Amino acid sequence: MKTNDFAKPLPHSNEAEQSVLGALLLDNEALYRLQDLKSEHFYQQDHKMIFDEICKQISAGKHCDVISLFDALRGKIQDCLPYLNQLAQGIGSSASVGRYSEIVIDRAIKRELSGIGSELQAQSFETADVLLDRVAGRIEELAQKKTKKEPKRFSDMLSNYVEVIQSRMEGKIKPIQTGFKDLDARLDGGLERGTLTILAARPSMGKTAMGLCIARNASENGTALFLSMEMDEDQVSDRNIAALGRLPISWLRLPQHEQEGDKRNWDSMTHAFHKSQDLNLFIDDQTALNMLEIRNKARTIKRRHGLDVLVIDQLSFITGGKSDKSWEVVGEYTRGLLALSKELKIAVILLCQLNRECEKRNNKRPMMSDLAMSGSIEQDAANIIFLYRDEIYNMDSKDKGICEVITAKQRQGSPGVVALTYIGDQTRFEDVSRPWQQPEARDTNNYSRGFD
Repeated sequence: MKTNDFAKPLPHSNEAEQSVLGALLLDNEALYRLQDLKSEHFYQQDHKMIFDEICKQISAGKHCDVISLFDALRGKIQDCLPYLNQLAQGIGSSASVGRYSEIVIDRAIKRELSGIGSELQAQSFETADVLLDRVAGRIEELAQKKTKKEPKRFSDMLSNYVEVIQSRMEGKIKPIQTGFKDLDARLDGGLERGTLTILAARPSMGKTAMGLCIARNASENGTALFLSMEMDEDQVSDRNIAALGRLPISWLRLPQHEQEGDKRNWDSMTHAFHKSQDLNLFIDDQTALNMLEIRNKARTIKRRHGLDVLVIDQLSFITGGKSDKSWEVVGEYTRGLLALSKELKIAVILLCQLNRECEKRNNKRPMMSDLAMSGSIEQDAANIIFLYRDEIYNMDSKDKGICEVITAKQRQGSPGVVALTYIGDQTRFEDVSRPWQQPEARDTNNYSRGFD
């Protein structure tokens, strides 16, 4: 008979499973060195039951040994007492229990990967795009299964913390500056690595322009990646060149030679091209990215060029959520991006569109509740920043050309408002050059819950 007539056994290590259980019977305290191990990681059904019962007894503050296990599991496992004795006597020390558990978990993940392959075969009638999306979601879930850190005594952490303070004093560790003086001051120097920032606004307020501005400014001294799922690369280039050259974006879309001022525009465009050579700015215009693709793109740039800031335009274009509930999908995305920021030690900025609720109020300045599925966003974001331009709603506004940048949440500081000048035909922001006073109409209590 051919070998392929037999079903290939799924990945597992019976020896490693037995060694983990034997080590726990030998030393109950070893359980607390197994941060990630769960009963579902075991391949043998008997081993799942034994591990569950060991955990149950130890968690209840009882001493777990062969006799107490036998008393709980008799009748459920064949030859129960002899087998438990075999487990207890089969290992001489619990010192390597962590390594054994890693093997058990490794085989469990490989079984899940094998299961994904089987699912693909069974669902081969689906389109390739659908299959890729499903596989990406499953693999992303597996990729997030990492070994957890053990808690540390606070006093033991201080030796490393002193080094952090020293590095901050020497400028080796510093926030990533947005390029806007007042906004950086409001954010205590800029964006912190390992954090997620939400940049949200209603349409036409300039959130894409702001995201690009921050990416450009950060790329002058670092590296930035802008994922543009809404605009193609030519449209992004239009905005970048218009901002860098300070020339009308309308002219870039229909450049002329004959009209007055055209030579100045050509010179400005040439200047912008030269300036762009100094920027470590990367653009990707692939649409409908899932979380796995976003992570892979960020990791690739980080590995090849280094990466400081990732800007994603925008939340509503991300795909691949595993739930049919919108709020769960949003939470899945924000948690994934927060994990990515910590993993790569970068600042992640996610652009979001606000719902229409603010337009029903007399004071149309955004509030936290205007964020779609705001619960998970508020929880995961270190900063939530709203953009508001009064002239969009009020033709007679005294603040024409002004964009209010509302820091509604700042985890390490207090909420507040700063102003930037918005030059719409050049799709760029700059610091306000004239005195600006915050309108009294604002209810500052809206942002008082920025701390947590």
